[in-house]
Amino acid sequence: MSSENLPPPPSMAAAARTARRAGAPPRTALAIVLGRASGGLARRLGISGGTSLPGLVAQYADPQLIRRLAAQAQHGCVVVTGTNGKTTTSGLVAYTLRAAGLRIWRNREGSNLARGIATTLLRRAGASGRLADGGDGAFVLEVDEAAFARIATDLQPRVVLVTNLFRDQLDRYGEVDTVAERWRASLRTLPATTILALNADDPAVAALGDGYAGTTLYYGVEQTPTHADSDSVAQVIDTRTCPRCRTPLTFAPRFYSHIGHWACPGCGYSRPTPQVRAQVISAGLDASRFLLETPQGAAEVSVGLPGLYNVYNALAAATAGVAMAAPLDAIVTGLARFTPAFGRAEEIVADGRKIRILLAKNPTGLNEVLRALSSDHAAGKKRLLMLLNDRAADGEDVSWIWDADFEQLAGATSYLGAGGMRAYDLALRLKYIGDEPQDVEPEIGVALARALEKTPSGETLYIIPTYTAMLAVRSELERRGYAPRYWEQEDA
Repeated sequence: MSSENLPPPPSMAAAARTARRAGAPPRTALAIVLGRASGGLARRLGISGGTSLPGLVAQYADPQLIRRLAAQAQHGCVVVTGTNGKTTTSGLVAYTLRAAGLRIWRNREGSNLARGIATTLLRRAGASGRLADGGDGAFVLEVDEAAFARIATDLQPRVVLVTNLFRDQLDRYGEVDTVAERWRASLRTLPATTILALNADDPAVAALGDGYAGTTLYYGVEQTPTHADSDSVAQVIDTRTCPRCRTPLTFAPRFYSHIGHWACPGCGYSRPTPQVRAQVISAGLDASRFLLETPQGAAEVSVGLPGLYNVYNALAAATAGVAMAAPLDAIVTGLARFTPAFGRAEEIVADGRKIRILLAKNPTGLNEVLRALSSDHAAGKKRLLMLLNDRAADGEDVSWIWDADFEQLAGATSYLGAGGMRAYDLALRLKYIGDEPQDVEPEIGVALARALEKTPSGETLYIIPTYTAMLAVRSELERRGYAPRYWEQEDA
């Protein structure tokens, strides 16, 4: 619901009276009124989409807001966390559970810190301090990996889904072992009724199930048509040693990075057998198909997302569906209906040209995007604009671009542009693959304009941005009238 369609906020006194009648703390009702008013004002003034400010204001008024509102959801909360794929996976989960007949509320804009979670919850609440429809629904919430510990405690989720753990923004998160230990500590605070849905093919994620008192569901890929050689030097491997004894792990096979069928030759710890599995049939640039195997049975799945990494996202969502008792046919239907979130394989039409935006914010994520692009030989050489920023939300240390396998691009582009705040760093890295960019432009609006000028009608321009560069290029496309503002997009 847009801010323009929200009912006018009642007075603070009226909100308090309504809250008392409903049995909710007046402080919670006041927090909701203040939060919603601030969000509506921010949107009307064009300051922002109002995805964080309302929660920030509301939490100041009631620090227990998240806990109080989340507890009212009759079907609980599904929390999605991990390094890559949170927004896409949470969207896939939402589509799946909606197909199963549940009312779903989620932070589809990707605002995944505490303030964004609070905003999502208060938008579904009235001035009484109660959720709409008597709380007859479920929350599907992506949560930042660094904020997970605090937020999970407040949400007390029905399902915790962890996608993967890669090196990302070392200046903010620290090394992968540090993040894994924080997750492990926070999981110990959850009730045994919380179901864990864990990636069996990621050693650091799979190990989160060690000693967990509740139910754990594992998911994994059993077979792909081709897979990376475990000795490939082109892969970034962030988890090399056994989570239990620190002996170097072996992989047979390894699909990408440290994702694969792993085992420890020291203590014998190995990949757990997944209850939800995929036999990958094809993972192309426009869509992926695989055979989904679950405790309920097996079915072929088609999802409109590129690459093996998105097969994992779809498989993760299917596992959340199993944990929430969704029927198999609903899972298949939901995955097939999914449309990409803004900036995550999103397709936009601009004066007869197609634009595909493929977010990549760390070495492994970028490698998989580049693999999907370079493996699509039928489409010929690609027109590609890469955008690199170094704001806090991107990670201020951009040295990670030297770990990414840009060599996959050699000879694969008919146009190559570099943009963003660190455009010249990116251009230098691209020069080392022998494909010097035709355009190097720090101003993202100008970089986009040049790339579009060199993309004929009927052709596709692929844009690979880091996070804030994605927001900037999407804002430019909105300004030009090619795309709706991200908070105004319909959510099926």
